[in-house]
Amino acid sequence: MSRLGVIHFFTMNETTKQHLLDRVKKNPYVNALAIEFQEITEDRIVACMPLTPEQRQYSGVVHGGVLAAFADTVAGFAAYTMTPIDRDVLTAELKISYLRAAWGEKLYGIGTVIKSGRNLQFAECEIYCDNKLVSKASGTFCVVHAQI
Repeated sequence: MSRLGVIHFFTMNETTKQHLLDRVKKNPYVNALAIEFQEITEDRIVACMPLTPEQRQYSGVVHGGVLAAFADTVAGFAAYTMTPIDRDVLTAELKISYLRAAWGEKLYGIGTVIKSGRNLQFAECEIYCDNKLVSKASGTFCVVHAQI
């Protein structure tokens, strides 16, 4: 067991980390959002995403759907770090709280696995913009046989 009682079903090594990064490179949606993964460890991800004018409301604030997509990606990828290499994760449920408007040029997300299991992973994501917490999300992710 690791910190917080998270049960490990495998240990992440450099091969596993590279496999995860290769999967990200093949994900057209993640690439379209230009999400960059800065830190990858077992049960934790740090990522950033530049913001574009198309992702903003008429007032200039970042659209909530953009924050939700980023949170889903970061929390899901954190769950993926705790999943056997021959499996995938799919979002079963996502809940997001918008804490303040995001006005900056870049989002930063920290994804953490709270509960890791054979069939379900539960993870959270905190999103920061201009060094302020702008939203917090939690999600349940199903562990499934690899789809590709």
